[in-house]
Amino acid sequence: MKATTPRPNRSWLLPLLLLLSLATAAAQEPAANKKSAVAPAKNEEMRQLLDFSRPGSNHALLGTLAGTWTFQDAARPFVKGTLRRTSLYEGRFYNVEITGGKLPIPVADGKMKEANYQGLQLEGYDNVRKQFVTTSINNHIGSDMEVQTGTYDAAKRAFTYESETELIPGAKTKNRRVLRFIDATHYAEDYYENQNGTDAKVRELVYTKAP
Repeated sequence: MKATTPRPNRSWLLPLLLLLSLATAAAQEPAANKKSAVAPAKNEEMRQLLDFSRPGSNHALLGTLAGTWTFQDAARPFVKGTLRRTSLYEGRFYNVEITGGKLPIPVADGKMKEANYQGLQLEGYDNVRKQFVTTSINNHIGSDMEVQTGTYDAAKRAFTYESETELIPGAKTKNRRVLRFIDATHYAEDYYENQNGTDAKVRELVYTKAP
């Protein structure tokens, strides 16, 4: 009679395989949960990026000043010129081009020549910082890029911008510019410099919208 070889007992494999499958599932579950949690977070971040990028009511307020305007100093009739304000990037910013009368302009060799005053500004409203911002350069005195930050008072219908200039080392001056709506076709700008701790009015420009 042929002897029968006993078969190895593998009954212990079933519980082991069960434990391994449970462990694998447990390891995969946090990763899946983490992945599903990341997706909404990314979507929310993108929603905020788009939301804070869009122009709103404050940009529309700047938009009421778009167009071509003539201006003149209220006390100095010879100080006059034109200003053109145009929309950029679907109303998120405004480009301002200013052309004034002739005056001595510094040139590269350190001398002066007579030429028309030219100025460039970029205007906008920072949705995150909740403030109006204007950057300004011109062909007259100074190599600085002036940055003005401001607010709007609806009751007074006026913007108030503040800035600080330093045209020569150590000579810092605090400035304030108030833009006042007069009516649909007129507005005014009052310029102030802080002199010995007191704001002194140095200029008033009156703007009239070109037809």
